[in-house]
Amino acid sequence: MNNKNGKNIIETIKNYKNNYFKSDVYSGLSVATLCIPQNMAYALIAGLNPIYGLYTSIISQIISTITGKSSYIIVGPTNLMAMAIASNLNYVQDDKYLEMVILLTFLVGIFQILAGIFKLGKLVRYVSHPVIVGLTSGAAIIIGIGQVKNFLGVSIGRTYNVFIEIYQLMLKAGSINYLALLLGLITIITILFIKRSQYEIPAYLLGILLATLIVIIFNLENSINTVGKLNLSGFALNIPDLGSESIIDISTKALAVAIVGLIQTLAVVKSISNRAKEDLNINKEFVSQGIMNFGLSFFNGFASSASFTNTFANYQGGAETRISELISALSILIFIFFFNFFIRYIPIASLAGLVLLVAYNMIEMSEIRELAKATKADTLIFSLTLLATISSPRIEYAVYLGVVLSLFSVLKDSSEASVSHLKYDEDSHSNIVQTVPKEIQDDEYVILDLVGDFTFSSAESFKYKLDHVSDAGCGYILRLRNIDNIDITSINELKKFIKRIQNEDKEVLMSGINQKKYTILKDLKIIDLIGEENIFYEKDKVLSSTVDAVKQAENYEEKQSQDK
Repeated sequence: MNNKNGKNIIETIKNYKNNYFKSDVYSGLSVATLCIPQNMAYALIAGLNPIYGLYTSIISQIISTITGKSSYIIVGPTNLMAMAIASNLNYVQDDKYLEMVILLTFLVGIFQILAGIFKLGKLVRYVSHPVIVGLTSGAAIIIGIGQVKNFLGVSIGRTYNVFIEIYQLMLKAGSINYLALLLGLITIITILFIKRSQYEIPAYLLGILLATLIVIIFNLENSINTVGKLNLSGFALNIPDLGSESIIDISTKALAVAIVGLIQTLAVVKSISNRAKEDLNINKEFVSQGIMNFGLSFFNGFASSASFTNTFANYQGGAETRISELISALSILIFIFFFNFFIRYIPIASLAGLVLLVAYNMIEMSEIRELAKATKADTLIFSLTLLATISSPRIEYAVYLGVVLSLFSVLKDSSEASVSHLKYDEDSHSNIVQTVPKEIQDDEYVILDLVGDFTFSSAESFKYKLDHVSDAGCGYILRLRNIDNIDITSINELKKFIKRIQNEDKEVLMSGINQKKYTILKDLKIIDLIGEENIFYEKDKVLSSTVDAVKQAENYEEKQSQDK
C-alpha cells in the first residue's frame, strides 16, 4: 500500500466519490456516539458544565474539517488537555472560571499557530516515549481520583494535588450519596458488559442512556446531581476578554497547555500515519490545531487537540475522507437540539463512572512493563515523569521535567561513538563477522564498523575509541555505511587517526561510501589522504563493499611480499 498525502478540504471535495459517502456516514456516526458521552465527561474534568464538551466537539470538528489535512484525525476534548486546563486554572474563582478558560483557549490557539509557522514540530519530538507513558499514566491517576467525588456524590473544594484530594475524600466518607454511587456503578457495569459482548454497539452511550432513563422514570433528579438545563446560548459568538488583567499571567499557562496539545497531536499523527500510510506535515497540523483552538474561544469552547480514541474509531469505521468528521459534528448538533429534554437528566455520577473507565484504560500496563525491562534511563525518565505528574500542582511541570530528562538522555547517547571490530572469515555466510581486538591476527586487516552520528558531542568518545582500537593487523578498513551524520570535529579526529596509521606504514581503506559521504570526505580532504583507489562504494548487498576492500588489501599485501 503506497503512502498518500493529506488533502485540504477543496481537494477532498473535488475528488469526492459517491461510494465514499456511505463509509464516511458510518464512521462519522460511530465517532459521534463516542464523542457525546466522552466529551461531556471531559468537560467535567476541565471543571466545566458537561454541555461545554458538546459545544467544543461540534465547533472543533467543523473547523478541523476545513483546516485539517488528514482523512482520519478527529479533534475535540481529550483527557490530557482537560487535565491541563484544570490544573492550570485551579486558582480561579468559579464566577470567573469560564471566562479564563476561553481566554486560555484563545492564547493556546495563537501559540500553536506560531509553532506551526516557525516549524517547531521537530522540537516536540524531543519528548520521548517514556515521558508520554509517564505523563499519560500520571494524568490517568489524577483524572480518576478527581472524579471519585462526583462518583460518590460528595462535594469537596477545589484541590491542588492528588494527595490533598484523597485526604478530603476520606473526610467525606460519611457523606456518600448511595443513589449517585449506584447510578455510577450501573453505568460502569453496563459499559463493561456491552464491551465484552459480541455486539458492536455504542457502549458508552448506552451506559449513560440507561442511567438517565432510571433518573427520569423514578424522578430522581432532585436526589442527585444532573447535567441540568442546557444553555444553548453557548453557540453564540463570544469575544474573549483580551483586556483582562490576568492575560500576562495566563499566557505562561496557555503556553504549557499548547505544548501538551502539540505533544498529543504529534503522538496521534505519528500513530495514524504508520497505520493508515498517510503522509502528514506535522507543522501544518500544528497550524490547523491552532486555528481550531483560536476558533473555539469565540464559541465558548475549551482547548482541544487530536483525539486518540475518536481518531482510531474513525479509521476503524472505514472513513474515506474528512467529511466523516463533519458528519460527526452535525450528528452531535442534531442530538443537542432533538434530545435537549433528555440531556438535562444525565446523572453526573454516570459521567464520572465513564471517566473512571477512560482513566483506567489510559494506563497501558504492557507499556509500563516494557519500560521496566528497558534501559535504566528509560525507566528513570518514566518513573520521575509519573511522580512529577501526580505530585506537581500543574501538569506542565511534569512535561518540562520529562523534556529535560529526555534531552539529557539524547545528549548522553549522542556523546557515545559506536566503533566495533569486524574481521574477514571465508567460512561465514557474509564473510564478515563480529570480533574483539585480541582475536585479530597480525596478518589481518582490522575492520572498524562506525555506526550512528559522529558530531561534535561524540568527538571526544570517537577519539578515545580510535586511540584504543586493535594495534594488531597490517592495516585498517573503515566501514562508514551506517554513519548517519559526521561533522568536521569528528572528521578531524579521523584525519589524525589515518595519518598515525600511515606513519606506521599501514594502509587505510574505506567501504560503504555513498555519494553524500563521498562529497563530504572529498571536500574535507580525506579522499586525497587515503587515495581514490582505496574507496569502496556501498552496494545493494550489505557488507559486499567491505569484502571487496578486504580482497584488494590482501592482494596488495601479497604483491608487497612478492616484491620483497
